[in-house]
Amino acid sequence: MTGRSRGFASDWQRLLAMAPSSGTRVRVHELEQETAWGPVALAVDTEGFHHVLVPILSSSRVRTGLRGPGLALRKRTLEGEESHTTYADLSCLRHELDDLFDRVCSEVLTRLVGLEQKPLGAVYNVIDRWQSLFDSPIGILSDQKASGLYGELLVLRRLLQNDTSAHRTWVGPLGEHHDFKGGSLDIEVKATTFTEGRFVQIHGLDQLEEPVDGDLLLAWFRLVDTSSSGKGVTLLDLAQQVIALADDGPALRALLARAAYVPGVNEANDSHRYVVADERWYDVDEVFPRLTRSALDRASVPETVTDVTYAVDLTAEPPVPLGATAVDQRLEALVSGLA
Repeated sequence: MTGRSRGFASDWQRLLAMAPSSGTRVRVHELEQETAWGPVALAVDTEGFHHVLVPILSSSRVRTGLRGPGLALRKRTLEGEESHTTYADLSCLRHELDDLFDRVCSEVLTRLVGLEQKPLGAVYNVIDRWQSLFDSPIGILSDQKASGLYGELLVLRRLLQNDTSAHRTWVGPLGEHHDFKGGSLDIEVKATTFTEGRFVQIHGLDQLEEPVDGDLLLAWFRLVDTSSSGKGVTLLDLAQQVIALADDGPALRALLARAAYVPGVNEANDSHRYVVADERWYDVDEVFPRLTRSALDRASVPETVTDVTYAVDLTAEPPVPLGATAVDQRLEALVSGLA
């Protein structure tokens, strides 16, 4: 999910204000982008579901079996005053994911470039990338998951204050080893609600392995759960702050969804509220206590050692945390390579 996505908020508002056609029961707004069979369009049906309509050859066969619960695909023909057009109709059947569907629509337009004669290939490519996310139920975040995500969003907010495209460095939701990656620097973020000590839970031998020809920072936060007192900032408020800072809101919403959080949908998730009681940043270097695959290789430990989970105690020094100026310099370096 690279590049900047287009927002369609004004298009949907225009459609919702239109009266539906008595013949089609959908409201249609054509976009500038075209396939060989006409302009791509957005549509809203009588239930308020959002659609992207991609013109195709009338004899084309559209993939069957995609009927929800998140995305649906069908072949649809709409008649105009002088002609009719056949579309591959991709729709979102979950209103809470309408914002995320904007990202899907934007990606469809991007994928169509160069495939104007074969538009179904572009549509299928996008579906294959997004279907599992749209079909997944929105669950309740555990306290550990919520605090971990909160810590990552604290770092992301700081990066976005330096560069509004910094959400592109947030790769944790995409399954990368580290939470942030930019240039020659990676960042791993850890957050805890424990009130004593500075213990960091590490999962796997790769989590504290610095990138090849690069450096690794560890950001550590102690969070105080203030849900009962009303103090602090909620997960929803923090998420809305980073979305407002980013120059590509749909892309950031997509990343949040991949992190199993859709703002504004589940009150139990939205209402997690914290105050930052302690914050420390560390260079993960040769003197930092850790277990890594390369270290085990040097110690001749067999590769059959897997699924390693361990804790690092940072209560005492060393390692010595970085000063504020050093942290600022590293974060500026991380976003400086963004095009």
